[in-house]
Amino acid sequence: MIGKRRSCVVYLLALVLFLSVVTVGKRFAEFEETNQMLMVFADKITLHLMKGVVFEHHLPRCKNGRLPDTSLVAYILGGTQDSLIYKWGTVGRLYAEGTIRKILILHRPGIAEYSPALGRNLTNDEWATGKLKEEGVAVENVEFIPVHPAPFDTFAEAREISALVRSRRIKRLILVSSTYHTKRVWLSISHFNADNAFEPYIYGSEERAGILELLRENLALRIYRYFVLPIDHFRGGSGY
Repeated sequence: MIGKRRSCVVYLLALVLFLSVVTVGKRFAEFEETNQMLMVFADKITLHLMKGVVFEHHLPRCKNGRLPDTSLVAYILGGTQDSLIYKWGTVGRLYAEGTIRKILILHRPGIAEYSPALGRNLTNDEWATGKLKEEGVAVENVEFIPVHPAPFDTFAEAREISALVRSRRIKRLILVSSTYHTKRVWLSISHFNADNAFEPYIYGSEERAGILELLRENLALRIYRYFVLPIDHFRGGSGY
């Protein structure tokens, strides 16, 4: 009799354990399903926000697949070190393809990481040169361009580089920026090239951005479109 009772208790405990596992499994599955739905929803929001801030205009190739000119000049927009690393990759690829030969970079005062070989910290420009060299870019083809500090960095860069391109009579200019930054760059450079003094092209890097960064960029784009550029045009500062 006692043995039967023990067996019943064991069976009962096993049943409780089984039901508990099933219940936990169902809740975990519901959680996984909810998590997946949230991820899909976030991806859709990210895609929607990206569409509003991206504009790429690549150099057209000839019928034989080659580029029409191998003496093109590129300007790399500024950014953080992490952001610039992605841009160096894009520049290295374009350089290897023969798309660009001369590379202009925003001069950034300050220092980067420590160099054991030099026994000191690298300057930001030295760091940039070293990274581009790793991408296969010859040091003699790199030039740093100073830009006066301004409340709107992209606007200031577009103004300075447009003036430089005009003074050197450069006919084609390739711009390299973060992909989610390309539309604001394009609007800015177009503002200073209203008379089509040169042909601008723009390439985005493979840098990714989260929803918060994309929201900020959408806001910045609207500030440029509806305030910064119209005000500069009203002041007669469109650069032509």
